[in-house]
Amino acid sequence: FSVDDLFQLFIFLVQRPESVVKLKSLVGLGFFLQRYGQYLIRDTVRQLYHTYLLDRRPAAAQLRCQVLINLEEYFRDCIRRMAEQDVDYLHLTSTVNSITTTTTTTIHDDENSNDASGPTGASLKDTTDVHSEMASSIAQCYLRIVLDTYLSEDETIRQCVRKVVTCILEQGLVHPVQFIPYLIAMTTDRDTTIQQSAEQNLQDLDKTNPGIIQTKVMHGFKMSYQLQKLLAIANNNKNNQQTNSQFDVIRGMTKVAITPANNQQSPYCSVNHFLYSLIRSSRVYRRGLISQLLKMFDNDTTTTTSTTLEEQLFVADNLAYFPYQVQDEPLYLIEQIDLSVSVSGSTQLQQFRDLLKQYLDYIDDDEGIDINKLEDKFLNLSDIIIDELNQCLRTSKSTMLLLLLKSYLKDVYSLNDTKITEYDHTESSKITDRPIISRKINVKFEPKIILDTIKPSNHIDNIQRRKQILKDFADFKRYLLAFDTDIDDTIQSITELLPTTSLISKNKKKSGGTNKRRKVMIDSDDDSADGNFQP
Repeated sequence: FSVDDLFQLFIFLVQRPESVVKLKSLVGLGFFLQRYGQYLIRDTVRQLYHTYLLDRRPAAAQLRCQVLINLEEYFRDCIRRMAEQDVDYLHLTSTVNSITTTTTTTIHDDENSNDASGPTGASLKDTTDVHSEMASSIAQCYLRIVLDTYLSEDETIRQCVRKVVTCILEQGLVHPVQFIPYLIAMTTDRDTTIQQSAEQNLQDLDKTNPGIIQTKVMHGFKMSYQLQKLLAIANNNKNNQQTNSQFDVIRGMTKVAITPANNQQSPYCSVNHFLYSLIRSSRVYRRGLISQLLKMFDNDTTTTTSTTLEEQLFVADNLAYFPYQVQDEPLYLIEQIDLSVSVSGSTQLQQFRDLLKQYLDYIDDDEGIDINKLEDKFLNLSDIIIDELNQCLRTSKSTMLLLLLKSYLKDVYSLNDTKITEYDHTESSKITDRPIISRKINVKFEPKIILDTIKPSNHIDNIQRRKQILKDFADFKRYLLAFDTDIDDTIQSITELLPTTSLISKNKKKSGGTNKRRKVMIDSDDDSADGNFQP
């Protein structure tokens, strides 16, 4: 048998229909390819491995794992061979040096010794370069499909991908920027081995390539969300609960085990807390991250890549539970929320008002809503118009989520409107980077309105749906106007901001003597100057 004949035999056996024969042949092929790595870049092996890795059926999980194990063993064998060559080279060098120092040195002997050691050293270097070049070509050939395989419900497959990624990173076979989104997602894995390995890899990349993580941070966040969805599906399948509402809503925070040693710690933490802790030391990087995350709340209907409300909730959870250490962090986030709401909030409110005027001939202002007058008209609207009103109102949910996030941050970090107004992000870090002194640890970020929108608790009929749209509009209007006043005296905590059963609330009086400039401008026919509104 020649080497090529042996290769053809393995390929024949791997393609047999019997699962046991196929698996055993794949194991044998892996050992063969460790010795003859050049076959890995042949189309036959590439197509075979790609076919197995792309097969998402649960029955094919074992074959997918074996392909990943084969690749891992090849890269580990490359590391072993290069280490052996280094040892041989050092041993040969020490032997030559000992011979030259114990013999009589002549010009002729020097020339001979140089001739002996020179070609040998060059030959070893050339051999190492050949192995590295081959390993690099193979890594580039399989890297994309291997990384995409990580997003799997099977924990064993994710473990195998993690090992292959570690081997490639250790040798520096490809540029590390391709790994960053997947490493960020790995830090959110529930398997502690995968999580810790990815954290170490990210730390090493941050040391050797400062700023490289920031270039792919948004891709990493989106991939983290995709992973959490897969983990929720796997958990449902494990518990045989296909329609459990608790797992349908993907949250961006996770529970932390409270022990006597850390009893002052919050019981929840951000899923992506490690990513933030890695870049938070740089004010430029952490502000860049916050600004990029808040852009995910922009509902641009002209694009097809707009973020869903579920993803926005995942991001909001992370922003709420990031490990903030200095006052600049929550204050900067609140400032950016105010800027975003000042643009989007008034626009969304006015759009719904225009629809009410168009279809119901109802002119809305900053006063309370006449529910009885609107309900009868709502019941007579066609389903097409109701869908249009509902779609318009759904775009406002992202703004409501930001308003709830701001209220939560103010409550947890004891930030009043005076601190927020006086904050200037252009000041030096000596002023803004003061440590956070007080932090409430038992306040949970639970935006009930958003959760009910994503996963309604009960099935509602057509009439209830129309009433719910009207109620949601009243709630959104109340949220927006509540944040337009001095809420220190009117709203003491986030729970008081949640919707009440009554749609028409009493007048909220602004604290006496204050004439603060309004942060959120509301377009209306009667814009009260004294801040007395009736949501």
